Amino acid sequence: MKILSQRMYLQEAKTLANIVINSLEKEDTNTMGVDKDKIYTLDEFLLFVKEERAELYEGVPIFMAPASFEHEGVIANLIGEFRSRLKGNTYQLFGSNLQVVFPFKDEKKGKEDVTVLPDISIVCDRSKLKNNRCYGAPDLVVEVLSPSTARNDRLLKRLYYEKAGVREYLIVDYQNQSIEKYILHQDSYQLEEIYSSENQSFHSTIFPDVTFPIATIFSFLD
Repeated sequence: MKILSQRMYLQEAKTLANIVINSLEKEDTNTMGVDKDKIYTLDEFLLFVKEERAELYEGVPIFMAPASFEHEGVIANLIGEFRSRLKGNTYQLFGSNLQVVFPFKDEKKGKEDVTVLPDISIVCDRSKLKNNRCYGAPDLVVEVLSPSTARNDRLLKRLYYEKAGVREYLIVDYQNQSIEKYILHQDSYQLEEIYSSENQSFHSTIFPDVTFPIATIFSFLD
């Protein structure tokens, strides 16, 4: 009886192990199947990326590192200010989990696909929102700098937002407690203003009702 019980236990354990392996294989296909060394089309990327926080830069997947409390605190304060100032409008305000798709086609480079996760997005045209994503340029985008993303936010993503037609792009630097405002003029970004916490108030160009003291955004850092 003891040998029989052991055999039954081993068989049950083997069956359970197979179930777990099959489950992991399915999960790997649907939510963990993105290879950082592979070039993806937009359709492939959207198919495989489910729970992962990743962006697609011209076919190359870029995985997002966990954010610091400073980064998240600044985003929370900014969203609070935007929401308060835009109350009553039909604009859609989103945090960092909105997947924004830019269907670029660059014939010279042979690359076309870009997908980003802006820290904050404001979208006026609701027709861009479909299939749980935003297809096309939000009207305003905010990126809060962090050590791992600063270079992309200032260079590569700035070029993507410019090319896509994002009308106002804000780069927030919590280390220096400043906000850089870029406005799209004739398909090119112009640095219109740099706001600091020294007695300055931020004013949005495309949303005139949005204005707030810079110090309130960074006050928790003091």
